[in-house]
Amino acid sequence: MLKIKREYFISFIPPSKANRVKINSKIFTKSGKRYIIPKDVSLKINKVIWELQLQNENEPIDKPVSVEIIFILPNRRRRDLDNIMKTLGDCLVYAGILKDDNLIYRQILEKKIIKGEEGVIIRIYPYDNKDIEPKLINKLKRYKEKTDGI
Repeated sequence: MLKIKREYFISFIPPSKANRVKINSKIFTKSGKRYIIPKDVSLKINKVIWELQLQNENEPIDKPVSVEIIFILPNRRRRDLDNIMKTLGDCLVYAGILKDDNLIYRQILEKKIIKGEEGVIIRIYPYDNKDIEPKLINKLKRYKEKTDGI
């Protein structure tokens, strides 16, 4: 296991990107997508950024990283972790922890349900490109050869 580079905590579960309301307008954005973020969602996002900033005493990371994120959930209500992670990735950038969320090369997301408890534990490690086994790359190549022409 890699040595922990940085560790952060959030006192609640951040809102999902699905909480944004898409509006049809191709003005003001590169992608042509505009969203309205409801005020309560915006306040929660700002609180996540504030909590992360309080814990960050370092310069933003500008190298590839691996992140491990443990979501402590108070109940079994359905939550889509990959959408929450999208918000969390943006918050890590706005809080000055990462230069850009595209520096996340590997992510491990985990749910733990602990009745009455809520929060997030974030561990950031240096990314080791040697993690992938050459055998897996060879298996992928063989698979791709089999599927060519289908």
